[in-house]
Amino acid sequence: MCLSPSRSPIYNRPVRPPTHSTPSSPLEHALDSGQPLPMSQPPPLMLRFVPLLVVLVLLGLPSSLCSRNHHHAPASSPLVKPMLSSNAAPLAVLLACNATRFQPACVSTLSNAPAESSTSDLVAATLYALRSRLPPAVSTARSVLASSANVNLSNAANNCLTLLSLSTHRLTPPPSPSSLLSASTALLHLYDCWSAYKYVNFSSTISDAMAYINETIAINSNYISMLAALQRYGEDTSRWTTPQTERDGYWPPAAANSADEDAFGVPKGLPPNVTVCGAGCDYKTVREAVAATPDNGDEWFVAHVKEGVYEETVRVPLEKTNLVLVGDGMGRTVITGNLKADTPGVSTFNTATVGVLADGFMARDLTIANTAGPDAHQAVAFLSTGDRTVLDTVELLGHQDTLYAHAMRQFYTRCRVSGTVDFVFGNSATVLHDTALIILPRQLRPEDGEDDTVTAQGRTDPAQPTGIVLRGCVVNGSDDYMALYRQKPDVHHVYLGRPWKEYSRTVFVGCTLSDIVQPQGWMPWNGDFALNTLYYGEYESAGPGGDGAIGSRVGWSSQVPKDHVDVYSAASFIQGDQWIPKVQ
Repeated sequence: MCLSPSRSPIYNRPVRPPTHSTPSSPLEHALDSGQPLPMSQPPPLMLRFVPLLVVLVLLGLPSSLCSRNHHHAPASSPLVKPMLSSNAAPLAVLLACNATRFQPACVSTLSNAPAESSTSDLVAATLYALRSRLPPAVSTARSVLASSANVNLSNAANNCLTLLSLSTHRLTPPPSPSSLLSASTALLHLYDCWSAYKYVNFSSTISDAMAYINETIAINSNYISMLAALQRYGEDTSRWTTPQTERDGYWPPAAANSADEDAFGVPKGLPPNVTVCGAGCDYKTVREAVAATPDNGDEWFVAHVKEGVYEETVRVPLEKTNLVLVGDGMGRTVITGNLKADTPGVSTFNTATVGVLADGFMARDLTIANTAGPDAHQAVAFLSTGDRTVLDTVELLGHQDTLYAHAMRQFYTRCRVSGTVDFVFGNSATVLHDTALIILPRQLRPEDGEDDTVTAQGRTDPAQPTGIVLRGCVVNGSDDYMALYRQKPDVHHVYLGRPWKEYSRTVFVGCTLSDIVQPQGWMPWNGDFALNTLYYGEYESAGPGGDGAIGSRVGWSSQVPKDHVDVYSAASFIQGDQWIPKVQ
């Protein structure tokens, strides 16, 4: 999120709620039909062709009449094929494209599909078209980087190269319902690349690059919509419809078996492969231990980081899989940095003290801090974009944007996360369990008061199976914050979250909320942005800010129905029973 609405989500995010227009994602409001209508069963087959036929008719109109709210997105690239008329599209294509939000792009993508194409053929063809668009985007980013003399433009191009590489990696699995999250993460990385370019868009080269990525985002969105329909309805495309969410009355089925989430975590007593300390160990820095981790290893590589303060920024590259950092306790083993997004050539994505791209990363018994100064805004302590991230008994210290749960599946248990603004954010599928969320005083003029938000989830597409779930957590203030609150409770406001993106999803299950949480519970981002499409839910909230204030919650939040609360278990939401280790 952004320092002002004209700043990128991968760059900076606001200290105060913005007071003017919220930036749209490249395709956020492109469909005039808006949010899908609730329905228990798809409408009759013939009726379901009507929206697609209307869209196809509109293709003959000038583009200025067909586009809607493509903020900052240039005109379509000349690489896009002319759209087909409905008469030219085979029935199989029309049925499959009924699942998508950008149906003209879907029909165009599948324009060469034979009439006898199977469902799997059409989904595979969409994935092939999507993958084929990534190498040209990489070439453009390399060209921009090679010719750039501007530090911010160079940083944007560098970030795009990283993000496009991650998109390519996440599009490796063949199409199946199980690859939905991975393909959704590819969409996230494309969106972040588009955003990185958006705020250095001072040339036709960048404008054209944005247009190209914008079109690629549409294809990726269509691909995950097809996977979501395949997951829900199977291969019978006559039943396929656009993605639905809880706001439409749709919850996916919960996992068949419950799991003891207290038993999940990072095992104790793991024998170290290497040790880190000031003297007498294998390495003196955490970075050296990361470099020693085998590439693409299938086994845990355990680095015991002994008691001490390690002033360094740590990056865990994509190939350094299954690294485990084990400290000597919160507050005893401390990794600390001070990067901030206000620095030229540095974005929020780059500020993390510990930033993880690799799958299988775990850590326990340590503190990770970002100690950027009092004038800092976005300053991340821990970022992970890797799958199967687990943090157990870890303290994350920061102010704005402390924990960037960026992508894929993540699990945090028995942790302590401190901050001020949006200090748990991202677009991963994340569960925080038995974790303390601690509000800190603002670093400048704390006595003046503030609006603080615990979460800011960034789902941009209703087909993305992402969100932030907090289970058995506690929201409270630090001792210093509580002293300020007691003096002037009317000026210190804490909210459970606000919608960073249009389909933001955050759910509190069985959490204890102190009296610092405002009775309204949730805070708008700007005006009515995302209020009809987000899902903000609570189930059995306790404490003065919980069950004592439920009747005062904003009308666009929800109480999770008891029949569906198990959808937000670790086993259901992130399939945690299949990959999170047991502590003992």
